[in-house]
Amino acid sequence: MSKPAAYRPSNKVVSLNGRGRDRSPGLRILGECREQLLEHLSRWLHDVATGISEELFVLADATRDRQEQTRYLDLRAAIEKDWASLLETFRHDLVAEAELCQNQANPPVGGSEQPLELPDFHGLELVDDEDLAKHIVIREFAAQLGESCDAELYPLNRRVAVLLGQDEAAGNANPLAPPVVCRALSNACATLVADGQTQLLLLRRLERHLHLALPPIYRQLNAALIERGILPDFKRSYQRSTAPPVPAAQPSGGATASATALTDQGILATLQRLALARVGHTAVPATATGATPDTAGIDQLLLASLDELQHAPAGSIINQVRQVRDSPNAQQVGGLAAVTIDIVAMLFDFIFDDAHIPVAVKALLSRLQIPVLKVAMQNPGFFADRQHPTRRFLGSISGISIRWGGSVAQSDPFYRKLAELVERIQAEFQSDVEIFGTALAELESFVGERQNEEDRTALTAANVVNLREQQNASWERAQRALETARSAGALPALIDDFLAEHWLGVLQAGALGDDDNAWQAAVQTMNDLVWSVAPKTRPEDRLKLISLLPGLLARLNQGLASVNTGAEQSSAFFDRLLPYHAAALKGETPAPPIPAHDEEPNVAALFTPAAEGDLVMTRSIDDGVEVEEVMLVGARPIWRADDREIHRQVSELKRGDWVEFGSEDAGKRERLNWISPQRGILLFSNHQSAKAISITPDALARQIRDGAARIVRQEEIFERALSGALESVNAA
Repeated sequence: MSKPAAYRPSNKVVSLNGRGRDRSPGLRILGECREQLLEHLSRWLHDVATGISEELFVLADATRDRQEQTRYLDLRAAIEKDWASLLETFRHDLVAEAELCQNQANPPVGGSEQPLELPDFHGLELVDDEDLAKHIVIREFAAQLGESCDAELYPLNRRVAVLLGQDEAAGNANPLAPPVVCRALSNACATLVADGQTQLLLLRRLERHLHLALPPIYRQLNAALIERGILPDFKRSYQRSTAPPVPAAQPSGGATASATALTDQGILATLQRLALARVGHTAVPATATGATPDTAGIDQLLLASLDELQHAPAGSIINQVRQVRDSPNAQQVGGLAAVTIDIVAMLFDFIFDDAHIPVAVKALLSRLQIPVLKVAMQNPGFFADRQHPTRRFLGSISGISIRWGGSVAQSDPFYRKLAELVERIQAEFQSDVEIFGTALAELESFVGERQNEEDRTALTAANVVNLREQQNASWERAQRALETARSAGALPALIDDFLAEHWLGVLQAGALGDDDNAWQAAVQTMNDLVWSVAPKTRPEDRLKLISLLPGLLARLNQGLASVNTGAEQSSAFFDRLLPYHAAALKGETPAPPIPAHDEEPNVAALFTPAAEGDLVMTRSIDDGVEVEEVMLVGARPIWRADDREIHRQVSELKRGDWVEFGSEDAGKRERLNWISPQRGILLFSNHQSAKAISITPDALARQIRDGAARIVRQEEIFERALSGALESVNAA
């Protein structure tokens, strides 16, 4: 079967790889794209090390399997020690894999024939189980990444095919595609750890992060190629059809527009065609004298009769335009006017039948029926002009109503302002459409002022979140230092408990401040304390301990005071510490004290987080703003395709987007006002109160998956209904 003309490469593609001295500009451009991909992925790989290290620590802490725990901690240590070598290997192998893929896709022309290679059957061996498992994982890894990047890869594959001088786009021939990236990552992981299972573990951790990082990189590559003129109109000419066209919407079925919306010029042509058809199929009644009536005059009489209906008191939500259509005056209007009335009547049918539009919003739009009809009758081009003041004002109602969801409080300031403007239009509109432009400007000014107030609330909340991020980062830094001290050897219970319960706060305070000397001093004091209780068998070590103790005890006391540890607790610790130092000077290890029977168990040590983690919520008030902080604790990786899609949607949220929290019947919509540059924490707020929600991306993804939150896509109420009406009339 031959392809449609729009899909024939010869119609749109010019070969970039001609012969001669300058025979490969396409390959040079492709090389630049490869360098861009390499730099983006190198930066990502450099930054992701810390996150993976933290994940491995959490996994090790959560498991009770000693072997698994050792694997997690060993991999974590390798990452902290040799990540730079992994990064260097990845850079080298990504270039090599890309060149190999490119050469296979674009073999040299006119070269000597390659010798036939005969297999050496004596060297055949069965594939090792670990190698086979790794090969399967890499293939699955690449396939899953391909799904996550599908929207970006389809145009990128086509553009790369153009650069390679090929007619067809094949994903396996794209040297920038996920399989190339996955093979390079696998080779790099092999340089960091030798054990096959540990390599797979690291690959899985990388995959979790790469699903979010790779789509934006591919979007940048597409944008760069568009700037170079490589299929700049691809989205219009080569759009892949992923679903059958949506059938024309019917008034009773909601306001779903056809997948093939009419163009502006097509709308005008359709109106003319329908008007001619209406005239041709409708007998024009003659007057008593036998003359044909003046249709222009009749249209003016109908417009004049609309004034009384426009100023009628607002009642129930009914389609007033249909009442107009059935009136005697409307029965004699010209063909174009009749079609216009039909379209406007159908437009409001769509609006009133749309279950997603709140009743209060429908009531506001209902009061604009006659003004909209008058605008359309005076200028049928209104249907094709998206910049028309009336259409822009009606579109602004969509931007306001996204704040409300299914219900609207009539005390809401946005609703009151919108109702005031609608009432003014209904009362004052005659023929000058600039009243809509004036109302739009006033509404935009009002929204801007209110959003400035929201921004002030968001700024206060952002400061709270930013401080909390710094505190969390300082705690994690302190925790890592404590784990390093513990890794040197088993600590006496007294010292281990003291470091975890008291000195961890001193370390955190040192990490939080700007003075690095305080941090270094806290770490050194901790290391000196650990060394001081170890048995001293050499005379020089005993002398060193004797000289160290006075200063060490003073530093410990000073550190405890800095975190407000009570004098009674400090004295109790120093009293219990004394026997340890006495034993250390003798080269002995004191027996640990027998715990009292009434001593309570460590509840934290008995806590095991759920496999999918737990949502933890805290609240605080700062400068009159209540901040609700939500995070996901103890979550293990989930590899379901649906979860990856949700994570992708969350990662693509930008400032100004809306999310509805709570049940579908009683949800509250919040606007995204700030995204933390450090950890991507999302800060939402709403104009209705001085409250904000701070939520981590993985916690939001969990809530979306569980149905406790939904991303709200802004839809143009009026535009959607208009498209449905025009498509229905066009199909009739």
